[in-house]
Amino acid sequence: MFNLNDASFGGGATVFNNGNTGKVENVKMSVTKKTAADPDNSPDFKLIFTDTTGGQINTGFYYHKDNERADEKRNRDMETWLVSRVLSAAKAVVPADFTFPEVTTSKEALNSLFKIINDNAASTLVNVYVTYGTTAKPSQYLSTRYFNFVENASTPTNMTRLKPSANDMMEKLVADAPSTDSSAGTSTTANW
Repeated sequence: MFNLNDASFGGGATVFNNGNTGKVENVKMSVTKKTAADPDNSPDFKLIFTDTTGGQINTGFYYHKDNERADEKRNRDMETWLVSRVLSAAKAVVPADFTFPEVTTSKEALNSLFKIINDNAASTLVNVYVTYGTTAKPSQYLSTRYFNFVENASTPTNMTRLKPSANDMMEKLVADAPSTDSSAGTSTTANW
């Protein structure tokens, strides 16, 4: 039976940071790991960010797989960038003098780093930087920036890396209003 008068139907969802872009302070970060019940194309890990009102966004991470069309240097760069992104999230929840384990593969690195995040994030708040994508690749959805997207909430303002950049899309794109010109969008075979 469905109670259609129940608040769980028809909205009531809390939007992360009220849909606003930029630096969001005092955010809770948590991790989920892909399970056998998840679809095959689900990310291997997700960082979930929850703001002070309960709004959430998540950023997915997949284990690195070489791109057959890319050269060796490009594949290694992509692998290093992936590990660097997750390392920045881990650094946001551990003390500055924390010693990270030595690993030999990016898969090992991700497994270790996400475990470290999972073990430490519950007791630590972070700041995140969110945008509607980039000027080159706008998005309809609010998401974390690719680099410089997370830091410990106690980071002093003069030390933050969560600042606007020229590539950040800071406003959500809105579709143009439908034309009121009755001839717009019509054609005849004579026009061809």
